Amino acid sequence: MKRLDEVLGGGIEEGSSLAFVGSICRDNIVLMHQLVFNLLKAGYRVLIVEFRQSPDMLRKELLHYNIDYSGFVENGQLRIFDGFSNLYGVERIQGANVLSNPLDLGITSAVIRDTMSGGGFDFLVIDDLNVLYTLQSNSKAYLRAIVRLVNSIKRKGFQTFAAFSEDVFERSDLTAGLMPFDYVFDVRDGYITLRRSLQPLKIPSPKVPYIKTELGVEAILERHTTLESIKRDLWLDDEGNLWMGDSRVQLINEDSEASLVEFVYEYLGPEDGKRFLYLWGRKEFIGIGRAARNQYDNLRDALLSVKFATESSGGGRIEIVEVQEDFVVLRGRNLFPSRKGYSYQFHINYAGELSQFLTEFTGEQWEGEEVKCQSMGSEYCEFVFRRKK
Repeated sequence: MKRLDEVLGGGIEEGSSLAFVGSICRDNIVLMHQLVFNLLKAGYRVLIVEFRQSPDMLRKELLHYNIDYSGFVENGQLRIFDGFSNLYGVERIQGANVLSNPLDLGITSAVIRDTMSGGGFDFLVIDDLNVLYTLQSNSKAYLRAIVRLVNSIKRKGFQTFAAFSEDVFERSDLTAGLMPFDYVFDVRDGYITLRRSLQPLKIPSPKVPYIKTELGVEAILERHTTLESIKRDLWLDDEGNLWMGDSRVQLINEDSEASLVEFVYEYLGPEDGKRFLYLWGRKEFIGIGRAARNQYDNLRDALLSVKFATESSGGGRIEIVEVQEDFVVLRGRNLFPSRKGYSYQFHINYAGELSQFLTEFTGEQWEGEEVKCQSMGSEYCEFVFRRKK
């Protein structure tokens, strides 16, 4: 993800260890394997130790996200240890890529270390640490073994990736298990949050909103830049619900939303109606500016993201006219919805939305107004925003 690279100042430090923390949705595991897949394509050698399921099932699961390990296994660039089968089987399974007794942490760790050293691998990937944790009678001893393994791998110059589920680990045990990791990525509920990093970050609270697609975990602002990308993520279930990813949506036509604006003015009057629409816009954009603050380093780039999102979703065109420290001017053309020859500002909710956006992004209060409106006969809509002194 481009944004994660930017937040990290170019990427992760060589020789570091990464932990991917998540929940039962397992988005953290998908993201981890996306990174592994890219490393393999870049020519690195990887050893995966699979405790969660059989290696065949892992490969089938990852095919749903266009991650195909087959060629790398065949050319010897990737080796997958089966640490799953002998956890549950009555009869012991033997083989070059099968861990004979995964619960024996001493032997398992020694086999992994020897394989990393003798096999010329660059990265160790543990998928995942939850299974062994639940099967241990002594969780503290297990955590000590994990810390020793990761640190010993790091001392030999290799890097370790591992997945944890916060739904499984006790909080204190999870904290102990994360001790040897230089980076901790929390991947759940639509956000990638960088909870630990070796280098100082550009922004105070790095959170990247994502959507899980057939390409794995993707940053929303990188994915939804065209109409085609939005269409790919729309799906209708058997109950008549239309979804975009995990969010329920509904298609509406222009007359429907325009009639709502007209009704507000007719029912409340011009002044109260204007205030209602403005506050409605602010309500709709709660949280958007905070998310953008974690994505962009400057206000102009953040406003460009609003421009692209508006245009790709059919909301019309936004033009950035002027951006100053305490003064912003934007113009809109063909904003949704439109009405010709109307008596009042028809897009005052945009002024509310962008005021909320500016307030959250800068951390200071902004107010905005629509000073020109196409629906009232102007050539374009114009919005002026001022930082409150």
